[in-house]
Amino acid sequence: QAVEAKEGVKIKETTQTLATITLQNFFKLYGKLGGMTGTAMTEANEFYKIYKLDVIAIPTNRPTQRKNFPDVIFQSAEEKWKAVCEEIRD
Repeated sequence: QAVEAKEGVKIKETTQTLATITLQNFFKLYGKLGGMTGTAMTEANEFYKIYKLDVIAIPTNRPTQRKNFPDVIFQSAEEKWKAVCEEIRD
């Protein structure tokens, strides 16, 4: 329907889905798979179990500059935004 609307033709009634496939089975249709993500190591066992894929960690090019701070929890949105404004002001 989206293509019909884009092309300016009459939009037909919604059709019935005849088949579905899971992502896991869809990817199994390909002989080769590859990709990159920052979170694959935590799911390395699943990647191997489902796809027979090894996960390789690639170290960062430069040292991480991120600074970790403790979590701050507020009882209301008003308190949160007040603290945000104070942080910016400082």
